[in-house]
Amino acid sequence: MNYFISENVFTFNSGTEHSQMKRVKLFNAQGQPALYVTRNYNRFLARDVASIGLNQDEVLNMYDYFQGTTTVERKEQPLRLLDQIPLDEYHIEGHGPNYSTINHAGRELARINVMPATVGLVNDILYYDRFGNTTARENYDWRGFKSSVDYFHPNGALAVQKFLNQDGVPVIEVMHMNVNGNILPTMYKLLNYKGRDWRFNTEDQMFLFFLNELTNENPGSTLVSDRRSLDHVVADVQFAAKKFAVLHDIHTPDIKNPVRGKLYDAYLNVLERRVKDFDAILVPTVEQQQDLQKRYPGVTFRVAPDTFVDDAHLAVEHVKLPERLSHRIAYVGRLSPEKRPDQAIRALARVVKSIPDATLAFHGYPSNADILNELKALAKQLDVEQNVIFGDYVTGEKLAKAYTEAQVIVQTSVAEGFGMNLVEAMSYGVPVVSYDITYGTKELVDDGMNGYVVPAGAHGDMADRLTAILSDTGLWAALSEGAYRKAQTFSADEMMPLWQAALQ
Repeated sequence: MNYFISENVFTFNSGTEHSQMKRVKLFNAQGQPALYVTRNYNRFLARDVASIGLNQDEVLNMYDYFQGTTTVERKEQPLRLLDQIPLDEYHIEGHGPNYSTINHAGRELARINVMPATVGLVNDILYYDRFGNTTARENYDWRGFKSSVDYFHPNGALAVQKFLNQDGVPVIEVMHMNVNGNILPTMYKLLNYKGRDWRFNTEDQMFLFFLNELTNENPGSTLVSDRRSLDHVVADVQFAAKKFAVLHDIHTPDIKNPVRGKLYDAYLNVLERRVKDFDAILVPTVEQQQDLQKRYPGVTFRVAPDTFVDDAHLAVEHVKLPERLSHRIAYVGRLSPEKRPDQAIRALARVVKSIPDATLAFHGYPSNADILNELKALAKQLDVEQNVIFGDYVTGEKLAKAYTEAQVIVQTSVAEGFGMNLVEAMSYGVPVVSYDITYGTKELVDDGMNGYVVPAGAHGDMADRLTAILSDTGLWAALSEGAYRKAQTFSADEMMPLWQAALQ
């Protein structure tokens, strides 16, 4: 079994999670069993897993494993059909679409909050004492069952969390205490597991125990660490046949000197402190492999693909220019300073001087509350407010729609580990205009064939290339076909042998 290790599947996922998801799909489609393994407790995991295109049996979460809920199917739980509330004695009073209250003898006993994006399904139930203090909160899983209960001190501080099996029996307890003025988890207890209780000081210690259980149950297993926050845990696993770590990003903020530049702190474990505990370190590009090999000549670095394009998608009929939105530029990725989304707006401001109806559509989540306001202010300042669309973070069919609407995609990052968004875009026939950055651009964009590479930070040059592509239908058609051809090189048949070689 191949276990790909991460923290979570989030509501808003980064390229790391999407890369891991793609790898799970690739391995399972090629008959190489693989699981996306997560540490964090997530009541919405089943929903989030479906949103990124994985099946429930392709993901294994530590809490689900110990709770015995890995295979539970979804059964909606309407708040007015809760078995635990005898309606002949208690009254449920609605207060709009978001919550209801449980009342008895004129007193509000509890509040039932509705699960987001649903109608009347239970999200959690807050219970109050006679003074109105919250005493407990019952948390419901997306699949419709009570998954955990939180207990609170009279001052509102969290005291204990209990995670339940399907019979409502606690199987995990997490104790919280005041540590230097902060309420923090201080002990994790695994209850009656294999006939005894187990205690851990941290969640990572319990996660290590969990991974040892998996690898002990499945001899010969391979572990791949995808998150730098978990490298130290994977390094300590005892029973794995092989252990690897995958880097999804550049390892240093010093983009001009990746061989000698200061490491990001998150990379110290995997590249220095614990590197000997891994059979090899995997990176998406030959360029990064060469840089790291120069830096650490005694370490084994191998190249492993960061994504792939499935055969069914490659076989879809090509999307022609008349089927796309006229003069649409796409930006797909996180809105954060290191991605430089402002550069895309500055390039657009130059493009609209020649093509007034050109539009730029952002699809990604903002890394903080300020950056979206800053980008909107910049668009207004440059008089392109009506030309910029701030779309939602999207996946699945909505993301596919964004790509099929676009005529070109831009990449403005300071640096990248690879650029899987560009591979995705090219698989829909979208040409690329990217800054010349470390890493990925040189391997993905064949200048003049499937897009263009311009000097990093040169938004004027980027605007010139965008204008040329959007104003010349013949050029666009040639670059679009080049993008489709480039995407073919990321097929499952091309990528799987590379992974097999990397995991030797």
